[in-house]
Amino acid sequence: MALDVMYFEPYDEETFLDKQARERAIDFNLGWFMEPVFRGDYPFSMRSLVGNRLPYFRDDEKEKLVHSYDMMGLNYYTSMFAEHIDLSSGFSPTVNTDDSYANLQTGLYWLKLYPKGLKELLMIMKDKYGNPPIYITENGTTVPYTLKSALTSHFVVRLYIFLHTHIHIMISDFCLCSLGAEVQGHFAWSLLDNFEWTNGYTPRFGLIYVDRDDGFKRYMKKSARWFSEFNRGPKKGL
Repeated sequence: MALDVMYFEPYDEETFLDKQARERAIDFNLGWFMEPVFRGDYPFSMRSLVGNRLPYFRDDEKEKLVHSYDMMGLNYYTSMFAEHIDLSSGFSPTVNTDDSYANLQTGLYWLKLYPKGLKELLMIMKDKYGNPPIYITENGTTVPYTLKSALTSHFVVRLYIFLHTHIHIMISDFCLCSLGAEVQGHFAWSLLDNFEWTNGYTPRFGLIYVDRDDGFKRYMKKSARWFSEFNRGPKKGL
């Protein structure tokens, strides 16, 4: 299965409560799905905060869940800060507030360049979840494109930098060094400009520009040319 995950940093590195908020945030983001298939139950922090609203697994279900996967996919785009919040007496729990941490935006909208977050998530998969074979099944960013800027502008450098830095994290820290995470492959998101959830067609994540004003013609962006050269071999890569 492929998990859409983020990494979290404590908003204040010196604050114990913010460090605990970071751990809860990771539990509610990655652990929510990994803990059941690794040890047969939800994370302890989820059990303690969500209580009886969180379903329980029967013994036979746990048996089927544990190690029921051959490989794992991670969709990684960005990371966030986690800051502890106190729950008031009038607090009404919901799926978005059970974790008792606050997401703090650090840039334009939600997507910030933070390749270290990918490294940290891979180390969690290695050290906490048995080091399964992992594919980075989505990784990319969007910038405001016109056809002209997609082919010639400095805007295209942003997607190149995004992919370059994340791939470099995997090559330098995992394939060539001794950290040992089982990273098997990387997929850029996405091949073509497409429909992006509630944002519709406005964001352009594609390596290939789709001209919707001219019969959906397709053009390789500069980032696509770099990605193609990189995948042909090390002489054209990092």
